[in-house]
Amino acid sequence: MTTMLTRSGIPLVLAGALAGCHASEPYQKPVTPVMLEQVRAEPTASTRRYSAVIEPANRIDVAFRVGGYVTSLASVGGRAIQEGDAVARGAVLASVRAEDYEAKLGQARAAVAEAEAARGAASQVLARAEALHAARSLTKPELEQARAAVASIDARLSGAQALVREAELARGDVELKSPISGTVLRRTIEVGSLVGPGTPAFTVADASAVRVIIGVPDRMLGRFRMGETERVSADAVPGRRFDGRITKVSPSADQRSRLFDVELTVPNADGALRPGMVATLDAVQAGEAGTREAITVPLAAVVRGDGGDGYAVFVVEDAQGGPVARTRAVRLGDLVGNRIAVLGGLAEGERVIVRGATIVADGERVNPAP
Repeated sequence: MTTMLTRSGIPLVLAGALAGCHASEPYQKPVTPVMLEQVRAEPTASTRRYSAVIEPANRIDVAFRVGGYVTSLASVGGRAIQEGDAVARGAVLASVRAEDYEAKLGQARAAVAEAEAARGAASQVLARAEALHAARSLTKPELEQARAAVASIDARLSGAQALVREAELARGDVELKSPISGTVLRRTIEVGSLVGPGTPAFTVADASAVRVIIGVPDRMLGRFRMGETERVSADAVPGRRFDGRITKVSPSADQRSRLFDVELTVPNADGALRPGMVATLDAVQAGEAGTREAITVPLAAVVRGDGGDGYAVFVVEDAQGGPVARTRAVRLGDLVGNRIAVLGGLAEGERVIVRGATIVADGERVNPAP
């Protein structure tokens, strides 16, 4: 017997087939792997982190003493000297046109020669006057007049000789020399530039030692004493710490920030620290080292609280389906190295997510790493 499908039965068959095609299992997010740490209270110190821009210990703006047109720049490797080049003390960095100063030097020397000739003639006149006065053939006023003439010419000669020395100095200053050995940080002139006396042309820095100047509040000032050694680090030089000696403690606070400047000088023979890098110093407040216990967690464990207010961590609790992450609001304290003290919200023995905290949510199952 043949079974016939009626027109009214076709939609029911199609609907059932379509429903079967679209039926699927609900999506389940994979369990997030995390790393845990069981927290405990331990002795801590009140630590402050200070940052400062590294500066060369000796930095000089090199300027011309005389003006003129720049005719040459020092050559380094076949090119004009530029930022980053090393220079030795006394090296000629640039020169201005010397002809103008040679002409002035020539004029000064001619004035000296003229004064010397006049001095010779006046000396002969004075000698004759003294002889005549001794023979009672010349009055004393006439003798004094001859002596005054010699004295006047002597003064003129001294002035001309001073002009010669000044012109010689100016002639020597057409060459701009580096006063220290170091590195060129800046060059502001080109060949053909017109410069005046005092125009800074180069900035040269000796970075064999660098300075780190931090601002500290009054309650931390007793922590820093002249001559003591502190350790600093720089993110640009990972894995290294540098010993710096305190070479200056400001006697008064800045009027606006109310902070005291503390200067550290750090040896930098290998040039690892460069001007412009940022150095950091972790300092323990005087008298507080090891005086109290607190729970600490890595900085990576701390996240923003719900709604962006405050801070929180994720603790892991055992549930029926497996370990679950739970948000826990916390109150934070001082930095302790790369960790931070938790003053409230956690208890000893709880397990905190220290890796993976930024990719889990409250109530989510997690897979703790062994």
